Amino acid sequence: MAVLLSVFMMQFGFAQESKTVNGTITSSEDGFGVPGATVQVQGTKSSTVTDFDGKYKVEAKTGDVLVITFVGFKAQNITVGTQKVINAVLQPETAELKEIVVIGYGTQKKKVNTAATSLVSGKDIQQVASLDVVNALQGQASGVSVTSSSGQPGANMVVNIRGAGTAGNSDPLYVVDGVVVDNGIGYLDPSVIERVDVLKDASAASIYGARAANGVILVTTKKGKDGKMNVSFSSYTGFQQIAKKLDLMNTQEYTTIMNEARVNSGYAPLYTKEQIAGFPNHDWQKDLFNEGAMKQNHSLLITGGDQKSTIATGLSYYGQEGMIGGSTNQSQYDRVTFTVNSTSEVIKDYLKIGENFTLSNIKSSGVADDGIYSNAIRSFLNAAPIDQPYDENGDFARSIISQDISNPVGSLYYNNFNQTKTNRYVGNIFAELKFAKNFTFRTSYGVDMTDSNYRSFRPVYSLSSNDNNTVSSVTQSATKSLGWIFENTLQYKFNIVDAHNFDVLVGTSAKHNTSDYMEGQGRNLIFDDFEHAYLDNAKDPTSNVVKGNRKDYAIQSYFGRLLYDYNNKYLFSATIRRDGSSEFGPDNKYAIFPSFSAGWNLDKEAFFKENKVLNTFKLRASWGQNGNDQFGRRFAYLSTVNSTDKTYHFGTGDETLLVGSSPDQLANRNLKWETSEQLDLGFDATLFTNFTLTFDYYDKKTKDWLVLASIPTYAGATAPYINGGDVSNKGFEIGLSYRTRFGKDWNFAINANLSRNQNEVLKIANNEGIIHGESNVLFQGLDEMNRVEVGKPMGYFYGLKTAGIFQNATEVAAGVQPNAVPGDVRFVDLNGDGKIDANDKTQIGDPNPDINYGVNLELSYKAFDFSVNTYGIAGGQNVFGVHDYTRAYTNNTTEVLGRWTTEGTSNRIPRVTYGTDDNGNYTKFSDLYIQDSDFFRIKNATIGCDLTKLTTKLSFFSKFRLYVAGNNIYTFTKYKGMDPEIGFGNVNQSWAKGIDVGYYPQPRTYLMGLNVNF
Repeated sequence: MAVLLSVFMMQFGFAQESKTVNGTITSSEDGFGVPGATVQVQGTKSSTVTDFDGKYKVEAKTGDVLVITFVGFKAQNITVGTQKVINAVLQPETAELKEIVVIGYGTQKKKVNTAATSLVSGKDIQQVASLDVVNALQGQASGVSVTSSSGQPGANMVVNIRGAGTAGNSDPLYVVDGVVVDNGIGYLDPSVIERVDVLKDASAASIYGARAANGVILVTTKKGKDGKMNVSFSSYTGFQQIAKKLDLMNTQEYTTIMNEARVNSGYAPLYTKEQIAGFPNHDWQKDLFNEGAMKQNHSLLITGGDQKSTIATGLSYYGQEGMIGGSTNQSQYDRVTFTVNSTSEVIKDYLKIGENFTLSNIKSSGVADDGIYSNAIRSFLNAAPIDQPYDENGDFARSIISQDISNPVGSLYYNNFNQTKTNRYVGNIFAELKFAKNFTFRTSYGVDMTDSNYRSFRPVYSLSSNDNNTVSSVTQSATKSLGWIFENTLQYKFNIVDAHNFDVLVGTSAKHNTSDYMEGQGRNLIFDDFEHAYLDNAKDPTSNVVKGNRKDYAIQSYFGRLLYDYNNKYLFSATIRRDGSSEFGPDNKYAIFPSFSAGWNLDKEAFFKENKVLNTFKLRASWGQNGNDQFGRRFAYLSTVNSTDKTYHFGTGDETLLVGSSPDQLANRNLKWETSEQLDLGFDATLFTNFTLTFDYYDKKTKDWLVLASIPTYAGATAPYINGGDVSNKGFEIGLSYRTRFGKDWNFAINANLSRNQNEVLKIANNEGIIHGESNVLFQGLDEMNRVEVGKPMGYFYGLKTAGIFQNATEVAAGVQPNAVPGDVRFVDLNGDGKIDANDKTQIGDPNPDINYGVNLELSYKAFDFSVNTYGIAGGQNVFGVHDYTRAYTNNTTEVLGRWTTEGTSNRIPRVTYGTDDNGNYTKFSDLYIQDSDFFRIKNATIGCDLTKLTTKLSFFSKFRLYVAGNNIYTFTKYKGMDPEIGFGNVNQSWAKGIDVGYYPQPRTYLMGLNVNF
């Protein structure tokens, strides 16, 4: 017995002795060995790092667990058995990401998700080399329209999810690491983004009820992981060029047209051949654009942790010179961002705490590029080539044509001294407690703080009789805002007989925002330059103006959600949220937003036979409601009192100047929530193993718009906000992806998406059924050119139709335009009343495209990789309104050379005239201004090489990739302007877009970059 016991103990001891385990770690993407991967024996300090070929050796015992980790790949645990050789194939994290859906206050396996969502991985965002995250989403998510409002660095993007759902603020709700943020996410560094999830249908978004009517964008930043500390550094530097210039007339063409215009208008020619020969031939676009403007980004990210704590911290700098005004440092964007995310397990398996914070410092300056009055671009495109920017003394030259014509270079310089400095701090602290069985309680407190200071300066100058300033002035303003959000959730997950799976969540949310604004203006500065442009430098105290205000906003919410699936086969979810907003009175302060969804995984059924064509198939359906309380005025249900511009003199003789007050808006105590109701039907499928296909049909109706009412001018106060309209957005979305590996070293992937949306206004609560657009949009004196109207798409273009050009006097006599002559535009008498007037105006264009699409490709061969991102639109129109036809001397594009001169010469472009004409060829808004905005753009292309796969001399690095890239490489379009992607319409009406009055184009950029991991 003693002998047997001794033998048993010897065998047990031998079994516990360490042995050398070796193997190779490879990547599933390319089959190469993964150098620098960490292989650690779980629970011990024993670890090693793979060599250049991905090989490793480590001491371990039978029963030990090897934890294999490498940045960018999913961690893998392997139990050591009797074998001494253990190989592993690591899967990229992007594959893992796609199996999980972020749904708000949690995650869910995609297999059992019943909502309509889109995922864009951090890898896809970072390869675009964009200033902000939103810009990088273009063409990468179906149902999401992202349009540039300006090519100026730091300009906001216009984002619509499944169409514009309101005449007010149609921006989606942004949630960053669980914190609801206002004013966009431009403060984030794209290099720290882990993933972006877009919640598109009501079922997905309803958990955020009150603010989710326009969709939700969830941003998750990178977190630390258990394993070796990883350091990654990314850097790129490049230069910018203008992608397209207008083909403007040169001196010979310009003077020819001017002389002909004079004759057509009954005047003598203006220029002789001798004068023309002596004129310069100046290209003003060379002065406008800062060719070679620099763009750069440098980011450092450190991640790591152990079983108890993790951390991810990053520091980045982004800098971009403007293509316009950048040469004089008047258009520049600089952003420094610091990010830290950490977690700590205080009590193992029970209590975890953590925080996610981002601090950004942004300094920006820019040129005016909206409207017609202060637009720095428009004046360059209208300037005559016979004028010059500088005189013989190097000063800004005066026009040789007329004293009222300004010098565009001088005007750009004198009118664009400004700078904005912004510090933004966004983040949260949280704690998660697991107790009882399957219960998780989470509490989170988040903040969104902004401290912004603005300063502008206008010096004394004189460029023309219409463009001058006799007294210098300075404006300073400061905005301080603090938003906090306190949320608590309780989650209970359980299953019954291992088939019925439940996930129940209840929670509360409270959010409060406060914003303080102060502005001061001073005149007659002691030192007349921007460096000294501060209020203390203004020596005319009698003209100083100081004003300020405070805005408050609060919302309180209660919500619950049930997720259920039977054996991953039959799926169901229900959500309900009750919100109360400070924007509404006591009768309508609270609203309830429900949603329901269901799904069916047919491939789990017995009748679904395994086959090589259709591998998986899931049907989805959802219905729900979401709310919106975001519009242009606080406490709109009350009649507020204002003192601005309410000064008056009181008394006799030495009168005293007093400040009075009066109501500044009419009250509407019946104001209530804007509500979006949406039905979604869709399916997800896997085909031929490597194809994935997603389809959704949606019908979304937004009811009770928050809009300004129409009231008579004698009401004595600003119109009240009312619930004044409904709009419908219907359409479908298709997403298709394919990924394969062929041969030993080739990998290929393609992702494509297409969305079609039909927008129609259903109701407007006034007698006309119309929200009128502004006048004077293209030039002074132009009447309304766009509007919102029942039965029409939102913001459609409203004007006259044309039917060619009158070719002779007989045609003129047969028409209904008494002021027309041969060569003038033939307008369509739409109502047949024998005259052309406002009653003949109709829809002549729609800025809302029918189709948005994107195609993205990836190809790799051994150490080399190539990717290209594209996107486009179809079925929309723009207004090309760059040229000011009310001014006699302005230049034009060479298209005007094809104008009508005699019978049969043109049936599209009318005769030229010296300024305006009696027929109103261009002063009447017509389809002559309308152009198709369809385009297909190669947004980004990148070629890279990871040198660690080519040489052992860089074995210290796990990745050392060099690449070259191009942004905005080429745009295929028939649009005549510099950029067909125009999110701007006018300043005061957010629904207006597609109007080009001198649009700041997006630049083409060439980059060289470096990605290093170690």
